[in-house]
Amino acid sequence: MNLHSLVRGAINSVNADRPALYLRSIGATSNADFSQTPGYAPPVNVRVQIQPLGKEELRLIERLGLQGIFRTVYMYGNTQGLVRVLAQGGDLLQFAPFQGQAVQNWKVVGPVDGPWNVENGGWTKFIVCLQTDTPT
Repeated sequence: MNLHSLVRGAINSVNADRPALYLRSIGATSNADFSQTPGYAPPVNVRVQIQPLGKEELRLIERLGLQGIFRTVYMYGNTQGLVRVLAQGGDLLQFAPFQGQAVQNWKVVGPVDGPWNVENGGWTKFIVCLQTDTPT
């Protein structure tokens, strides 16, 4: 049973889902100067639920010593944070943090919960960090 689908209406009445573009990382290419350029699969339109960090997420960010602007995102589907040993991660979301603001790049830092039954319409809860570059 998908309990999340039962409460979607109540959640959206308080904090509506927002449109976003999801860009799955496909790895980086090495340049002649030994720098790397990240590569992404074609963007996919998704709906996301954007919320501030809760106290547990704030503690996690603090323990990791991370700095920046962070949000918690709920998204139907599965996304992963950076896994260096597998050379995977670095997924991006592109969304406007508030109605009327410009679309920005947000890097997936890592999952918090889930994925929960993704194959049957489940969701993933993860943390994103605002990036300094602008979407192309």
